[in-house]
Amino acid sequence: MFLLGFAGSCSVRFVKRCGSMRKSFIFVVLASLSLGCGQSNDLTVANSTDISTLDPFGMFSRVEISFADHLFQTLTFINREMEVEPLLATSWERLEGDTTWTVHLRDGVRFHNGEVFGAAAVKYSIETIYERNKNGETVGGASVAIPSADIIRIEIVDDLTVNLTTNGPKALLPFYMSQIFMLPPGHYAGKIDAERAEQAVGTGPYLVEERIRDSHVSLIANPDYWGVAPLANRVVFRVIPEVSTRIAELETGGVHIITDLPFDQAALLNDSRGVHVAAIVGGRRVMIGITTNGGNAALKDKRVRQALNYAIDYDAISQGLFGGHVERMSYMFNPPFNHPTLEAYPYDPDRARALLAEAGYPNGLELDAMDTPLGKWIQDFELAQTIEAHLADVGVTLKNGVRTYEWGNYRSKLLSYDLPSLFMQGSGGEFELLTEAADLTITSPSNFYRWENPEYESLWVELQTALDAERRMQIGYRMQEIVHEEAPWIFMHIQPDTYGVSDRIDWKPRPDELIHFWNVTISELAN
Repeated sequence: MFLLGFAGSCSVRFVKRCGSMRKSFIFVVLASLSLGCGQSNDLTVANSTDISTLDPFGMFSRVEISFADHLFQTLTFINREMEVEPLLATSWERLEGDTTWTVHLRDGVRFHNGEVFGAAAVKYSIETIYERNKNGETVGGASVAIPSADIIRIEIVDDLTVNLTTNGPKALLPFYMSQIFMLPPGHYAGKIDAERAEQAVGTGPYLVEERIRDSHVSLIANPDYWGVAPLANRVVFRVIPEVSTRIAELETGGVHIITDLPFDQAALLNDSRGVHVAAIVGGRRVMIGITTNGGNAALKDKRVRQALNYAIDYDAISQGLFGGHVERMSYMFNPPFNHPTLEAYPYDPDRARALLAEAGYPNGLELDAMDTPLGKWIQDFELAQTIEAHLADVGVTLKNGVRTYEWGNYRSKLLSYDLPSLFMQGSGGEFELLTEAADLTITSPSNFYRWENPEYESLWVELQTALDAERRMQIGYRMQEIVHEEAPWIFMHIQPDTYGVSDRIDWKPRPDELIHFWNVTISELAN
């Protein structure tokens, strides 16, 4: 979609779109006021970070995937109960031999630009994702699906049927299909990153209306959507980095949901009229990533990495930053796959110093820096500063200290592996064993630590094809024991998800942090 007007406090915007049932362009004139003057059924969420791109291959964070889900769709969909249900695929079955699946596609679906969705689009979308991954290019939300699904052939049976063949049995292929956006070949073929970043074309219930960097992206309901029409005519994703400003906007009715709400501020909101706090046990694993195969040779030694873990007084962190609401993480996979007996690293500075000395650093160790985004994860900068102080107590110092970045820049550093010795990382919960295990296989784009362990890789290969539930669980337990011992990161916590929500909407949080608006209603009652 092309914006032909201009942004202003009260402007007229002209949106050019492609009619879904014809090739000719039509113009829709949308007269509207500023963000605060929208229609009564407009919905607005305030995030701490921006939507950095409209490129489906460049959207990486949960904020961006939430946004993308309104525009782009996948063959399957993960619902609020974390179950797989049909979306652009109506059904699927595994053929004899366990490695090929027949996928039946939904009829009557068109992309925003009028292209017909069908088998050719499925083949293009999947092959493009794998080709990009092979070339070391970004793949967006499919970074876990690629190594997990390991699709090696896409065969077009007819316009509405495809056969997908995987490298070995993949009982969870329908789950992985929920992470690969379906794209129109006519629009995206041959486009470079910069071109894809400016125009989004999918099959979803919304179209891009306007995008203003570091301010907002607004979406307008797709009048030719193939499914049930979305309840909200307009959806706005605003970026408001400051917590206090997000809260003020919620209390005055400027937004309907605010994310990344610190625990102390959540308590204050309980006394506010017309709003409430919505909280859910999240799945995001927060840790300090360690570049295990980079410029500092010391970090290749697991004794050094273990020492970094022993140096952290996590009880003090929990009380000082999180009001005692979080505990230190001892495992790497979310329940029900978490290891039942692993214990979190205790605070033991003497043990930390002894391990450093054993590794050849009796007088301590200097690392280059610790990088963190600013406001991406709850108390991320404050957490990084506290960890820096705890490490200094055992003789581990940072030459360049804690360095902060706006999320878009930090995201680029992650995806290009341009990282110092230590870096803040929050790995979103998939609530499925194989996809969470993918974070630490060397074959995955999301292994930002560049950690590699032969036994882990062997178990990873077995896990991809193991169909017996008990054996899969045992593999997962052993993987977690290896990670606990090898310590490719400094273990922190599972981040609870806390939101401020207007009483005017019926929205409830999902365990995976995704915010979807197409089925949310808003009351006409006063704030």
